[in-house]
Amino acid sequence: MAGMNSLQVSRAVVGSPRASRVRRWSAVVLLVAAAVSVAPGWWVQVAVSAARSAGRFWPAVVLTLVAVALVVGGRRRTVTMTLGRRPRAPRIPLSFHVALLLGAAVVVTGVVGLLLWGVLGGPPGASGWSVRDRLDAVKVVLAVVGGVGAVVALAVAYRRQRLNEVEAYREDAKVLLDRFGKAAELLGAPDAAVRTAGVYALAALANDAPEGRQGCIDVLCAYLRQPYAPAMHDLLPDRGDPATVSRDPGQERQVRLAVVRLIRDNLHLPDHDPRTWRGHDFDFTGAVFDGGDFAGATFAGAGIVTFTEATIIGQLSFAGATFAGGTVSFDGARFVEGGIALNGARFSGGVVDLSRIDPAQPPTTPELWPSGTPTPAGLRLPPPQATTPQEG
Repeated sequence: MAGMNSLQVSRAVVGSPRASRVRRWSAVVLLVAAAVSVAPGWWVQVAVSAARSAGRFWPAVVLTLVAVALVVGGRRRTVTMTLGRRPRAPRIPLSFHVALLLGAAVVVTGVVGLLLWGVLGGPPGASGWSVRDRLDAVKVVLAVVGGVGAVVALAVAYRRQRLNEVEAYREDAKVLLDRFGKAAELLGAPDAAVRTAGVYALAALANDAPEGRQGCIDVLCAYLRQPYAPAMHDLLPDRGDPATVSRDPGQERQVRLAVVRLIRDNLHLPDHDPRTWRGHDFDFTGAVFDGGDFAGATFAGAGIVTFTEATIIGQLSFAGATFAGGTVSFDGARFVEGGIALNGARFSGGVVDLSRIDPAQPPTTPELWPSGTPTPAGLRLPPPQATTPQEG
């Protein structure tokens, strides 16, 4: 258990903590009750005065409530999760739930009665009850009995609705897990066309289920980290692997380029789009990039993008990309007849760290940033000798 502190778990697994709404509302009720119990007479006077003011200036009160409703209801809400917040099954027994609702109804009725009594000044004095008064009292009793039955029916219907929501959530989660498993199986198929279908299936799942998006991205990045023997594999003797050498290098390259292309396209989407992949982690540690195009992508948020010890063959393009947050690291990256294109890139808070690339295999690009142009604050270039291709 000593190593648990350093264990990093994907955000797709950890989720976010959620406080109990029942506990929050119970705490609020207890605090209000404590405040009222300090000076109950004063609170009654305040309530009576507020009720009389509301009755006197009811048009202003109504207009204020309508304005508040329009402001609250008109706020823009962005849907960020297909499944939504996971519903919870009722934890308290039905009898206790009904008793709690009845108690709350009695308290509310008593408070409203006291307010009406104070506002209206009480009923006219009478020494006894007439027949009409008794009939009215019977009507009130019948109304109370009907209200009690309605409360019980509402409690039962509410609990049934909650159970149905829990079951529906489980079914939706099961469907998404099935899609995830089938897409992952497609990535291991021997046919390149089937693997490409798996790549698109994972990308579609990531867009349909944002709460599991990081997991889908992790699988796509893991595919790029698999041993890869490109057509020029003689330059990469340590990449020979029986499972990958048997695949056609040209077809495998197209599958890997499709992964990069999908990542780029989803990084093009703006922040307000619920399908955007901005702000997520992309781990390309040790991956082989036989070309690749991240042109126009936007790297924003606190996401970690690492090309640590990656091998870059050909041109890896970041032309016109925007680095608005986070760090793109190339620590120990090797360039085998390859380079990086940063022409037109914009830096507005993000960092691209090229200062610790492998000096034995530097980029073949003549210059990583145009000479004569001020180097952006977010671009960390390697030492001058590391950018000069080695002879021999």
